[in-house]
Amino acid sequence: MNNGNSVSFSKERKETFSDRLEVVIGSTSVRNFANSINISEGALRKYLKGVSLPQIDKALLIAKQGNVSLGWLISGEGSMSPCENQVSPPEVTFDAGTFSEDFSIIPGYHISVSTGHGDLNQSEQVTRHLAFRTKWLRYRGFEASNLAVVFAHGDSMEPTIQNHNSLLVNIADTKLTDGSIFVLRFGEELYAKRLQKRFNGDIELISDNKEYKDQVVHIDEINKLHIIGKVVWIGRDTY
Repeated sequence: MNNGNSVSFSKERKETFSDRLEVVIGSTSVRNFANSINISEGALRKYLKGVSLPQIDKALLIAKQGNVSLGWLISGEGSMSPCENQVSPPEVTFDAGTFSEDFSIIPGYHISVSTGHGDLNQSEQVTRHLAFRTKWLRYRGFEASNLAVVFAHGDSMEPTIQNHNSLLVNIADTKLTDGSIFVLRFGEELYAKRLQKRFNGDIELISDNKEYKDQVVHIDEINKLHIIGKVVWIGRDTY
């Protein structure tokens, strides 16, 4: 937890998102916690009151700041600790113990990330799980609790990313590295774009499909740009 408080087993079983969020915030003030994840205090208070639920990128920020499992924060299932949490796939027909040792289950969210002119899907529920070999994740230096799968929409990143491709996003990697593809929020829209920083501080949002013009976020608009995580794997159908 970000505030260092110990958490009892009973707190892990909080029934509502608001209850779990209250545990995550702990003794930290609502204002300070909101500032630490770059959202408004008013929005955070609405989450606490149960008036609204956060979108997936904001839920990821809350989980990361609070050092809790994203799955536990959203659904209350599994362990609160991101290191201990293991999610088993439904209706498995093989030995689940062996499977959990060899594979990590990554949640896939019903959210479209634009590779065109910007698209924000308001429905952000876990709709599927993808299994990745734990050995491969460790080799790449990834923690399963820091990974999420979202879905591409549009053609501006073709041929690298095609419409409806699955994108594995590492939310722990938000440091801008030139030429890498990131999922990001600019204003109220979500994108998957290559990023490159100019000498004057502006940031280019680069499309691989050269039929699309690159976008520029000027230095005086940087506060509207939020990097959610780096795209570390792309999954696609072969037909």
